[in-house]
Amino acid sequence: MNHEDQSRILLLGSEPRVAVRHTSEQHNTVIYGSPTLPSSNLTDPKILDRLARAPIVFLPQLDGEFVVVTETADFLYVASDRFASHPIFYSVDDDKLVISFEYQSMWNWLARHNKLIPDSAAFYEFLHFQRLFHETTLDTKSNFLSPATLLTINKSTGFAESKRYWLPSFEKQDRDREETADALASAVKSSIKTKTADSSKVSLLLSGGMDSRVALGGFTGMTQPHCLSVGEFENNEVDVAKSLAALTNAEHSFIPRSTSHYSEVLPKAVTTGGGMYSYQHGHFFDLDIPPTDLLLHGHGFDYFFQGMYLPSTRKKLLGRNTRSWSLAPVDSNVVSHYTNEAKYRLKGIDPTLLLTSEAQAEIRTRIADDLHSTLAPIENATGDAFDKWDYLTTSAPSRHYTYLNLLSAGTLAEQRTIAFTNDILDIYYSTPADVRHGTQLLAETIKSLNPELLTIRNANTNLRPDLSPTRLTIEGVLRGLKRRTGLSGQHSADPSAEDRSWPTDDMIASGSSSIQDRISNLANSEAIESLGIFDSSKIRNLIDNSNQGKTSGASALLSLLTIEEFLSTT
Repeated sequence: MNHEDQSRILLLGSEPRVAVRHTSEQHNTVIYGSPTLPSSNLTDPKILDRLARAPIVFLPQLDGEFVVVTETADFLYVASDRFASHPIFYSVDDDKLVISFEYQSMWNWLARHNKLIPDSAAFYEFLHFQRLFHETTLDTKSNFLSPATLLTINKSTGFAESKRYWLPSFEKQDRDREETADALASAVKSSIKTKTADSSKVSLLLSGGMDSRVALGGFTGMTQPHCLSVGEFENNEVDVAKSLAALTNAEHSFIPRSTSHYSEVLPKAVTTGGGMYSYQHGHFFDLDIPPTDLLLHGHGFDYFFQGMYLPSTRKKLLGRNTRSWSLAPVDSNVVSHYTNEAKYRLKGIDPTLLLTSEAQAEIRTRIADDLHSTLAPIENATGDAFDKWDYLTTSAPSRHYTYLNLLSAGTLAEQRTIAFTNDILDIYYSTPADVRHGTQLLAETIKSLNPELLTIRNANTNLRPDLSPTRLTIEGVLRGLKRRTGLSGQHSADPSAEDRSWPTDDMIASGSSSIQDRISNLANSEAIESLGIFDSSKIRNLIDNSNQGKTSGASALLSLLTIEEFLSTT
């Protein structure tokens, strides 16, 4: 951004990739990321002039992953894409707009200028959900810029206004699963073609599951990417990924991860994530990968098109669990139901029990307010409870609890998300919940892209990825019978935790003496105590009970460790 004295925009920290930078007498404009404008040249000064004159009209035409920052004689503008794919934080300070792509820089700037007021309730919201909602940050003076939002500041009056320039349509298309899969397959191929157009060395993070398999299938008929799989050793998931790459004649590399990875990356993971993501999701920091100028991956396809976080119940047969799940109804009070049952919320304990009794009621109210604020833009747009439930999860993908995956990958090379295009998002919103719940839609999409990819087992089950829930149940029973009769062969059971790419929270918490030492000291943390809402004796009980195996507290302890690290190093 323009850093001349007359500029009223102060950019903190580093910038992501600059796609367009234009200066004229009328405006200074910078577009970050990898935007596209169908049928037009985004570097055309006439196009940029139109964007500066009427951003609320022009922004809906932009596609891809971007942030737009514009300064005119009268106004300051900042706009996010429909995914908020480049998280940006802002604070209006007297006559300046302070912005940062790194929350840590914003927090530090506020502290240096004696403006920092930590938001204790936000720290608990992070602990409860493993993420934050709406515009919430960890302080009371800055905000997160929501998706598809134009922030406008009048330079004369200082008045700041945030306005959505696009909202999803929840009108469902009359398509069956096969038709939806064909539409999605076409959109995936188009996205890959667009996102790789300016790259010569493309890499794909490839696992043995469904989402990155969709991404690999999208390269059918194109130059194949260099596939990368990560692990401490070449386990079952790596074997599956190798087979997938070989099937498509793509080059494959196994990238070893240090056995001490999760203790070594703690400071960097917390700093990069700004304390807003539990640090153990920083899987890709400090890896030694082959030279590349672009990293792609399958992020987003799981929560968009497998309905992973929709409420569901497991079906039973003769009193035993099957591999079939059915959608469960959403309560009339969506916010309350979501607060208690969101699938990615903190597991193992009730985190409210870590709060002081005085803080509990206020914190519950605050969380409800944040969730209601998230839903507010679409409150009258849909009456479908599943739409509202999923919108809480997917309305701002960069706030998803696993997004540190992508932020860590972005430290190795530029990363772009195939699922983050307007067409794919439209398909998601127009597909009924029952069609996108489960693995069948992605399996049908892979069939449309490259059916041979379905011949390789799913690393999550060691069974074909296109089996129906009924067939999965039957095959699972047959495998069990074979094991009991001594007739089982290779891959005759679901993979163990060691056969997966990422360790469990229990494995991370117990696998490093340095992490164990840090966890043991959490009850004495002055940083956590400074928030004024946590009861240190309850944290001590959690640590003791976790050490004795009385409760599964690893996830809570790692999130508390994230909070402690963030507060202690800022």
